[in-house]
Amino acid sequence: MQSTVTELLRDFPRVRRAVLSGEEVIIKSREGNFRLTLDTPTAASLVGCLKGLVARSDDDIDGPTSDAQSWESRF
Repeated sequence: MQSTVTELLRDFPRVRRAVLSGEEVIIKSREGNFRLTLDTPTAASLVGCLKGLVARSDDDIDGPTSDAQSWESRF
């Protein structure tokens, strides 16, 4: 999609919807062309925003879940 700075300022919701749909918007100005694209957040951002909502557990989740005797061969 191509737009001008004036169109961007007047009809920003339409331009925003185009970008959110995955379209690249080129905004033409006297100084040059601007490219408006969507940069999606990474998973780290999601974890950061949920940081206060996750309950901490005292489980030893990174340790073995079975005792050593369970792993011995019976034959």
